[in-house]
Amino acid sequence: MSAILDRFGAPMKAQAIIQRGEPFGRSAYEAASYSHQDMAGWLPRSVSGQSALTTERDLISDRVQDIARNDGWASASMSRSLDLVVGSGWRLSVDLPAKLLNLEPDEADEIADQIEEAWTSYAEDPGFWCNASRQGPMAAVLGLAYRQRVGDGEALAEICWDETRGGSFATFVKMVDPDRLSNPNATFDTSDRRAGVQLDEHGAAIGYHIRTHHPDDDAVWGASLPEWTFVERETEWGRPVMVHAFEADRAGQFRGVPPMAPILRKLKQMVKYDEAELQAAMVNAVLAAFITSPGNHDDLAEAMTAKDISALNLDRLKSYQEAPPRMPGGTAHFLYPGDQVTLTQPGHPNSGFEAFFRAGLRNVASTVGLTYEQLTMDWSQVNYSSARAALLEIWRGLTARKDMFAAQFMGQIYRAWLEEYFDRRLIKLPAKAPSFEAMSAAWARADWIGPARGWVDPQREAEAAGMRLSLGISDLDRECAEQGLDWKQVTRKRGRIRRMMIAEGLDPDAGRVEARIQTESTVDTESNDQRDKREREEAA
Repeated sequence: MSAILDRFGAPMKAQAIIQRGEPFGRSAYEAASYSHQDMAGWLPRSVSGQSALTTERDLISDRVQDIARNDGWASASMSRSLDLVVGSGWRLSVDLPAKLLNLEPDEADEIADQIEEAWTSYAEDPGFWCNASRQGPMAAVLGLAYRQRVGDGEALAEICWDETRGGSFATFVKMVDPDRLSNPNATFDTSDRRAGVQLDEHGAAIGYHIRTHHPDDDAVWGASLPEWTFVERETEWGRPVMVHAFEADRAGQFRGVPPMAPILRKLKQMVKYDEAELQAAMVNAVLAAFITSPGNHDDLAEAMTAKDISALNLDRLKSYQEAPPRMPGGTAHFLYPGDQVTLTQPGHPNSGFEAFFRAGLRNVASTVGLTYEQLTMDWSQVNYSSARAALLEIWRGLTARKDMFAAQFMGQIYRAWLEEYFDRRLIKLPAKAPSFEAMSAAWARADWIGPARGWVDPQREAEAAGMRLSLGISDLDRECAEQGLDWKQVTRKRGRIRRMMIAEGLDPDAGRVEARIQTESTVDTESNDQRDKREREEAA
C-alpha cells in the first residue's frame, strides 16, 4: 500500500489529512471552515458598506429598473409596496408639545388645526404649485419619491424657493433622479466625498454633487461635456435644501441599495423560465401536417430529363399556390419525395410549473416586505387566522418603513414649508410662545397618517377596537390612524351629523343602540381555529 506524502516528501498523518486547509487546525465554527465541502470555495472579500456600492450601485439600479419595466411581477412588487405605504397620499396630523412651547392645551390644539388646514391647502392646491413639474399635488411627489426609494434604493429631491413662480407659497419640491448624483467628472472617491455625497469630518452629508442632466440625456441636450452643480444639504440657518432618503445597511454607507437587489438574479431566472414555458405551450398548440408525394427522385430521373423534373416541380408548386390545402387551426407543409418527419412529444406545459413558480414568488414577496397573497392578489389558499397573522407581521414592517421615510423625506419638506408659513406671519402666536427659529424641532413635530391597514373580518376587528377603547388601552387617534383616518375630522363630522339629525327630528343614537342589540344577540363564541375549521369544511 503506497503512502500519501506531504509537500516535504514525508508520509502524511491521518489527522493532518482531516485538517488540511485549516490554517490553525480544525475550525471551531463550521461557518469559518476552509475544508468543509460547502464552505471551501466560499471566500468573499471584506468590503465596507460604501465600497460595495461605489462601482456596482449604478448597474444594480439599472437592472432593477429594466426588469421593473419589462416583467409584470417586478412591476407588481413595486406597485404593491407603493400602494401599501403611500396609497393616495399622507394626511398631516400636527402634534405640538404644549408644555415645551409654553402653550395651553386648547391653544396648542387651535394652532395645530390652523397649520393642518394651511398645509392641506398647500399640498392639494389644484394648481400643483408645490410640485416643480406641476404634474400633481404633494401626493404625486411623495409617490414618485417612494417609487425611487424602492427602485433605486434612495429618493432624492431639492426643496426650492421662488417667490415669482406663482402659488401661495414660494416653497416647492423638485424631484432629482438618483443617477444624477455622482462625483464630478467621474472622479474617484475621496475621504470626504463618496459617490457624489460631500461629507464633513464626522461623516455627515453636507452637500451633494448633482449632474446637470441624466447621463443618458447629454446627447439630447447637445451638451459637449457634462456639468455638475453642488447643492448644500441645508442653509446656514438650518432650512433643508436637499433631501436624500435611504436606509443604510451598514455603517459608513452613503448611498442606498434597491430592496430587490438580493432577489434580482433569481427573479431574472424566473422571467426566463416563465417565457420558456409559455413558448413551449405555444409550440404544443400548433398542429403541423406534412404531406409526402409518392415516388422518389431515382424513379422520376429515369422517366424524365432534369428539365422535365424542374417543370414538374414548378407545376406542382403553382398548383398548391393556387389551391393550397387548408386545415382548421394548422398549416400543411410539403416535402420532397421520400423525406419523412418525426414529430416529438415534449412534456409541456410542465405540471410542476405552478408550484415551483409560486415558491419563487413567495421568495420575491418576502424580500420586498410583502406576503405572497399581497403580491399576487391570490387569496384562495388562506383562512382568517393565517391572513390576520400575515397582515399583522407585514404591517409592522410597513409601518417602520413608512415612519423612517416620513422622517427623512416628508418631514424635511414640511419643516421647510412651515418655516415660510411662520415667517410670513400667517398664524398669530401667543406672546409667551417661542419663535420658530428658537424651537423649530418642536414646532415641526407631526405625525403622518398613511393608508388604512384594512380588516380581514370587519365585525370582529371593529368589536375588538371598541373593546380596546372601553378598557382604556387605546385611543381614538390610534384606532383612526390604523384605518387611514384623522380622528379630529372624524369627530367633527360626527358632531355635524349629530346636530343635523337632531335638527331634522331624528334620534342620532337609534342606529347605534339597534346595532349593539343585534351584535349582542348574535355573539360568535367560536374560536379562530374552530372558525377556520368550519370554513374549510364548508369550502370542501
